Amino acid sequence: MTIGVTFCLILASSYASADWSSVCVKNQITGKVVYPGDIVEFPITIEKGYNGTDDSWCTMLVKSKPEGWTAGFYEDNDQITNIFFPEDESDPVDVVLKVKTPQNVSDGIYSIWVDIKPDDGDIISREFAITVDTKAEPNIEIYSSTPGIETRSNDPVKYLLTLENKYDHRITVNLDTIGKSENLSVEFLQEIDDEEFRLKTLSLAANSQYDILMGVKPSINLTDGTYSFKVQAVPENGGNGVSLNLNLIINNNLETEEMLTISQSTSSLVLNPGSSKEIYVTLRNNGDETLTNIDLKVQDVTGITAEVRSFGTIDELEPGESWDTSIEITARADASPGTKDLLMRAVSDDTQSQDGRVEIIVEKSDSGGFIGIGMVVVSILLLIVIVRKFGRR
Repeated sequence: MTIGVTFCLILASSYASADWSSVCVKNQITGKVVYPGDIVEFPITIEKGYNGTDDSWCTMLVKSKPEGWTAGFYEDNDQITNIFFPEDESDPVDVVLKVKTPQNVSDGIYSIWVDIKPDDGDIISREFAITVDTKAEPNIEIYSSTPGIETRSNDPVKYLLTLENKYDHRITVNLDTIGKSENLSVEFLQEIDDEEFRLKTLSLAANSQYDILMGVKPSINLTDGTYSFKVQAVPENGGNGVSLNLNLIINNNLETEEMLTISQSTSSLVLNPGSSKEIYVTLRNNGDETLTNIDLKVQDVTGITAEVRSFGTIDELEPGESWDTSIEITARADASPGTKDLLMRAVSDDTQSQDGRVEIIVEKSDSGGFIGIGMVVVSILLLIVIVRKFGRR
């Protein structure tokens, strides 16, 4: 219920036959629909009345309210009971009547009566009606510019959600999902100073909107199809909330460019037991977001030792940036002959590369046998020389 009202009361005085009140009270909204526990705000404008050159003032009082309710007048979030207008100043003053409804109040229409008493004139009374309705639609809205996203299984995605508070007071909402598949992991996120924090509850200022990221990670080997669910925002003091339908489309044949790639200088090595060779490895960020905490992981292989040179965890890798390192690969002395695969992978906080693969062929050299035969021949010749020179003893 919205009614426009402007009152400048006529002062009945024994000193003058007729005059205007020293203040005027203006308000347009005199009724609102709320949930139990809501804070209701009614804007009021108070200004000078008949004489703008003299000082004037007024007091404000909540004359009548339901039992258990709280109400008061506020200016710039400070509670007030009086307004003073200096002489030669006529700027109006905007105040707010704030009313807090109890959590356990029943549905119905309730009245708040207030009195505004000027220093010169009659008391100005106002009635404000509050309708408590637990079945009313909440005055909030949730929507998304990305309600449907296509991805592959095990590839996380992020939905951008916007939550708008259309109340003229602050509210707190709980965030949740409805009908989500067990194969989907969901978390609500908010960015603050370039950092992401998880959310379950959000406080929204009056007449404001907030952007929320919702991260969704499908499980490994999730089958192709469309997975639908709802995201819900429910006010803490209201049973009804608002919801939004979202779709996640799993397409494992989706061609996507890898964000993080690994490449090496060679794909095949031939080693003898006890020998080593060095290969060069390049990590590259092909995406459009910075990758953080990148590790190069190398798989253990029997008989093979792989040592990464000059490499620790990379704190950040900017879009388009590369990082070079080397790996010394050694076939241990006890390595058995044959072909072995050495796998390596780059892993960051948000993604990982496909495996890099180096084929290692371990061959036992025949030179060891020839060396052994040569040493035996040399020993025999040396023995013959000694016997001929010194004879037998």
